[in-house]
Amino acid sequence: MSFRTGWIAAALAAVGVASSLCGQDRTSPKAGARNAAPKAAPKADKEFQLTSKWTVLHAPNQRVAGRRPLPPKATLQNLDDLTFTGPQPGHPFVIGNFADDGDFGLVDGGIQLTSGANAALQLPSADQFELEGIMEQVDFGGWFFLVGWADGRGFLVSNPTMKESGSPWIVCELRGGVAIADTVEDLPDFEWRRSQPFRIQVQDDALTLEVGKVKVIDGRALANYSSGRVLLGVYDTRYGPKPIRIQSLRMRALEKNAAAPEKDGDADGDPDDDADPAS
Repeated sequence: MSFRTGWIAAALAAVGVASSLCGQDRTSPKAGARNAAPKAAPKADKEFQLTSKWTVLHAPNQRVAGRRPLPPKATLQNLDDLTFTGPQPGHPFVIGNFADDGDFGLVDGGIQLTSGANAALQLPSADQFELEGIMEQVDFGGWFFLVGWADGRGFLVSNPTMKESGSPWIVCELRGGVAIADTVEDLPDFEWRRSQPFRIQVQDDALTLEVGKVKVIDGRALANYSSGRVLLGVYDTRYGPKPIRIQSLRMRALEKNAAAPEKDGDADGDPDDDADPAS
């Protein structure tokens, strides 16, 4: 399935000036924050009904200069109380004991880590869905996404990038907030370089991840999958968290047991897109 070229081109044009990640200082705490306790007061959960029409969660805006928190009424919010145990607790690079201690915010119009070393963004709840956008990644560290997250269960995809050991992808199922050992699967190395369009899809309980023209995950069946939150975050490693910058993001629901909707050009700026007015 191809990306909608009109929307992608417009977003790339808007963020085509110098990137805020390239050459910036890594100010997040290092490995000492790996097992930090979660913050005491989580933000309220946002109720939002995803539909088959695209909802723009973040659009690039060059006019928003400086650093500021995410808008309080936006659909995309930090999830401050997130804790879980990934496949390798204590490992210097593979995700283990995750406890949120940071926040994402807006930096010169893009979304990136603004405090702490372990943080997650919560997207709308979904069953079958498609999420696409443009994200920049540089340097080393760890990031992840979760699908079907509810009551400590879901499917975790994590990706550490190391200086000498590549950039592996690890998929596993979580139950009770803990990775189930016999579900852990190591996927081939693939390093996300600089700014890339990407697509995450769950269709008929199967997961696909495309980065640029590469299918990193191609229709991997998710046994026991059910609807829940979609989360995207970073975690601390020996090199700190992965510097990621979300430049654009949109999402829509898909029907189960049906092909994904045809690409129809609605997201190239047409008012039929359900834009989030607060992002």
